[in-house]
Amino acid sequence: MLNLVQLHIEQKHYEETEKLLLEAIEGRRLKLGDTHPYTIGSLHSLIALYEASNKSKEAEMWRAKLPQTEALTR
Repeated sequence: MLNLVQLHIEQKHYEETEKLLLEAIEGRRLKLGDTHPYTIGSLHSLIALYEASNKSKEAEMWRAKLPQTEALTR
């Protein structure tokens, strides 16, 4: 999925990518939990998407949702 997200970002398909990532985050949170590496990876991808599309407020909002130890390393 990460390669698909990167491709969508490069092609500036921001709305489609945002929808995919939000669905992935929700599903991974439910099945794997907030601290699972796949969940965190999806969060990072969403943050990168918002930064690429000049939505810094949204990026910061999602950055705050990273698990505490992860947020401290960024």
